[in-house]
Amino acid sequence: TPHLWPDMFPDNTPANIKRWTEALSNELSNRGIEYALWDGGELRLFNGVIDWLKAQGVPTLGDSRYVLVDFWEATWPKYVDQGLDWLMAEGFQPILAHPERIGIADLDMLVKHLDEATARGVLLQGNFRCMTGEDGYLQDQRVRQFLTEKRYWLMAMDMHRPDALPSRLDGMQMVVQEYGQQTVDVMTIDRPRVILANG
Repeated sequence: TPHLWPDMFPDNTPANIKRWTEALSNELSNRGIEYALWDGGELRLFNGVIDWLKAQGVPTLGDSRYVLVDFWEATWPKYVDQGLDWLMAEGFQPILAHPERIGIADLDMLVKHLDEATARGVLLQGNFRCMTGEDGYLQDQRVRQFLTEKRYWLMAMDMHRPDALPSRLDGMQMVVQEYGQQTVDVMTIDRPRVILANG
């Protein structure tokens, strides 16, 4: 799920990601490696995102109607709600990635926005690395609060490079220790299967 944000990654479009995924799948197959890949992306919500989606297409997870989105602002801009509402009106299911890392300092304000979004049907995905404290104290506290409150529908590695895997695995183990293996299994096995079966 590479980032889709034209300001920083102009080549990352749904069509290109699909082509790259197919090429990598073929390379794995040619080497005798049996490993299934699905294309997707993490769509940055930005001012103008709806026009970009109309022009480039919607980056779904596999052949599903699920769309992974994020944003980093220290406020909750209008274009975030506009983008989420447009996706839902078009029949897509937005999943907001790592809400514990959104830059809104006031937790009550963040929770208010998250409550409004989830009430409209947006799902939330947490980030395992935040459990380790490496993303900051606030993120460490928020990920645990959101897990305790059962706000997350998914948890994910959000792994950008191979050398980033150990801290993500540490975070996953912390969730197992603090919330149980079943919690991890539901959010990393059962619900991703729901997404892939939705195609």
